[in-house]
Amino acid sequence: METAKPKKKHRILRTILKVLGIIFAVILIAVVILAIRNRILSKSDKKLYADVYGEYYTTDSGDRINYTFYDSSSDRVAVILPGYGSASAHYEFDTFAKRINGDYKLVIVDPIGVGLSDETDTPRTVENYCTELHGLMEYLGYDRYTIIGHSIAGLYSLYYANQYADEVEAFIGIDASVPHQVDSDEWMAKPDNQYKVYKVLRAAFVKTGIYRVVTELGMDALMEQIPTLTEADRDIVCAMNCSVPMNDTQMNELKLLGKSIETCYDMKFPETVPVLYVLANDNCDRMPEWEPMHKELVTAPESRVVSIDGTHYLHHTNLDGLLSKMYGWECFAGPGITVSENNEEAA
Repeated sequence: METAKPKKKHRILRTILKVLGIIFAVILIAVVILAIRNRILSKSDKKLYADVYGEYYTTDSGDRINYTFYDSSSDRVAVILPGYGSASAHYEFDTFAKRINGDYKLVIVDPIGVGLSDETDTPRTVENYCTELHGLMEYLGYDRYTIIGHSIAGLYSLYYANQYADEVEAFIGIDASVPHQVDSDEWMAKPDNQYKVYKVLRAAFVKTGIYRVVTELGMDALMEQIPTLTEADRDIVCAMNCSVPMNDTQMNELKLLGKSIETCYDMKFPETVPVLYVLANDNCDRMPEWEPMHKELVTAPESRVVSIDGTHYLHHTNLDGLLSKMYGWECFAGPGITVSENNEEAA
């Protein structure tokens, strides 16, 4: 009887190991299938969304930047820039752009590595980003314009406004990044930590195809957040969201983010550039220093720092609140600017 118990324990252990082995094998097979599926679909994705929107400007390095131009009877010009990891600025800001287009000519820019713009070996530093953007504006013939930037575009816009202060009419930041956020106690506020996390995400989720499945399952929610997108856009938007984020160029941008922040660390916006920062309450609640960090960057007396309900992507999670703050700011809907019908309540 005493020898039977160890044998029974060994049988139970072997059974458990066998079951775990089967589970692991099933998971491994599923991941392999998803990875193969992702590789196949990634090739067809690029054919699906090739040149579906916008026009191109070629930089001095030979890289193409895609931009979408929305004409208007207004004489004022606004440039819209996305945050880090955007799949397509054109689609991400579709509803936002259509709500303000009556009051501005708009240039929605896919920076290098985003959307339909080229990937590149040119380092994704703040200097290169801004030189490329300025080249585009010269190409388009605009020498006065407002910049509207989300997230990391706030960092680039700060540098840009200091380099081309005579051209930047105003800056509007949508929960925009600032150099001193690296001083926060938030672990993910450190660029090196962000890069490590994204490297893991890329290897474990993007390359394996799991990210594609999650993106496909989340398309209904995304379409609700950008209501001007049509069912005809759905497959294209899904394809871009599956294939573009965390590409080699975007990973290089994140790897060099610490250096870019260091370049901008002691900068403030020039006194000639009024700034409106619209911050997400979600971030303000999580980081008490979020609002003060933005206030310390503005110098023009017309500048404002405000917060509204919503999460980081305010142009999706609280568009009406965002537009209300924008149209209530004198430097946005200024003299001679007629508020669009869709924004009369917001104004």
